[in-house]
Amino acid sequence: MPSSPKEQTSKVEPWDGAKPYLLDQYKLLDDAFKNGAPKPWEGKQVADQSKATLDALQGTENLARNGNTATLTNATNAVNSVMNQGNNTQANQTLSQLQQQMNFGTNPTDAIAKNIANGSNIGQNYTNAAAGTAAGLQGYSNGAISQFQGMTGYQNPALAQAQGYGGYTNAAAGLQSNQANSLAQSNNPAMQYLQQTASGANVGNNPFLDKMVSNQQDAIANKLKNITNPGIDSQAASLGRMGSAAYATQRNNAESTAANEMAKVATEAYQAQYNQDTANQLNAAGQYGNLANQDVANRLNANQALAGTDAQQQQLRQAGTSLYGDLANSQQSQRLNAANSLSSAYDSQQAARLGANANYAGIMDSQNAARQAALNSNRDFQMQGANLASNNYQNSIANLFAGNNQRLNAANAANNQQNAVADQRLNAANMAGQTYANQYLPYQQLAGVGDARDARSDLQLRAEIDKWDRMQQQPIQNAANFINLLNSGGYNNTKTQVYSNTGGQMLGGLAALAGLFV
Repeated sequence: MPSSPKEQTSKVEPWDGAKPYLLDQYKLLDDAFKNGAPKPWEGKQVADQSKATLDALQGTENLARNGNTATLTNATNAVNSVMNQGNNTQANQTLSQLQQQMNFGTNPTDAIAKNIANGSNIGQNYTNAAAGTAAGLQGYSNGAISQFQGMTGYQNPALAQAQGYGGYTNAAAGLQSNQANSLAQSNNPAMQYLQQTASGANVGNNPFLDKMVSNQQDAIANKLKNITNPGIDSQAASLGRMGSAAYATQRNNAESTAANEMAKVATEAYQAQYNQDTANQLNAAGQYGNLANQDVANRLNANQALAGTDAQQQQLRQAGTSLYGDLANSQQSQRLNAANSLSSAYDSQQAARLGANANYAGIMDSQNAARQAALNSNRDFQMQGANLASNNYQNSIANLFAGNNQRLNAANAANNQQNAVADQRLNAANMAGQTYANQYLPYQQLAGVGDARDARSDLQLRAEIDKWDRMQQQPIQNAANFINLLNSGGYNNTKTQVYSNTGGQMLGGLAALAGLFV
């Protein structure tokens, strides 16, 4: 009778196929840690400053210690000069003189005014100089009479030239006619290059499309063959699942995905090419139609130009004929006008003689009136002279005040000028500080360049440190990833029963062994 087990234990262990790899990875980690991994970066932690930064710092320090301070000295001197500046001597003398009375002397117009006030006999014996001329006009003869006599037989010199305008021919008419005939029998040579595309003959005829699709499909097939499937096989082999249903499903899914991608590549490529070909066909058809319309437009334009030239030629012929008639009529009118003008000239000559007589009488009357007016105006001049003398006295007083105002303005202007110069000096002194500060601008710019280079040097040093850290951590991370991959397969629980007799222990061992394959 078999005895009951005295003790029952449970033991959890990794899968037997993973144990050797786990032990190897644990040993690698143990050796790495014993050797001090991960080792810290032992290089410099701060990047060296660039030459631009060092030069900018040194230049700024040298300028601060030994810079040109002449502008600041000049500014100080300018301020001291303005503060110690005295009054304008000349302006002060002018202001002092204004307090004394000014004397302009006798007005030079006083003597003239007194002479006018004493009266004058000018004009009382006045004789009109036109009296003699007016007397000679009583026998006036019109000089245009002889010219009008010659114009009664006037001959227009343009009449003979205008006679030939009725048969005028435009020199461009023949050239336009030849051009219109040439356009009517020809087409735009570019149309033959568009005709095949516009007809659709090039749709689907890309000689490189099949090769492009084949290359893309080959790339998908090679990826499946060289990357995807080997990856599935490697994973299944590492898990001991080669030939399982899960393994077959993964392989089938990968091959189905690759087939779908190959079909998608072909469909999209042929669809895109078809769309492009049809778009090219539509564009070519539109261009072909535009060129055809342009040919028609060119023919119409040539015909219209020829018709316009012919119409203009006919208009010019009619105008030439009209011009000939107008010139003939004008010539006859000129002759009639000359005869009429001749008659009017005789009438005008007689009227001029009568007018000369009347004018001579009027001149004599005007001469007598002028003498009487001169006698009356002498008394007016006497009163005007007295008024002028009074006005001159008043003007002398006004001139005295005006002169004082001018001298006062001159003195004020001198003081203003002195103040303006002082303001300019003070402004220059204010600018001296900025001028001194401008000496630092080149070093400030150089410092900016140095900052940019220092920042890049910091980035490069940081990249080297990060690269070192990654290289130190990478072996440890790889071992940890491998360990996680090995442990992801799960564990098998093995139960071992301990019996008091050997037969029971053997049966328990067989049961435990069978549990490995459950």
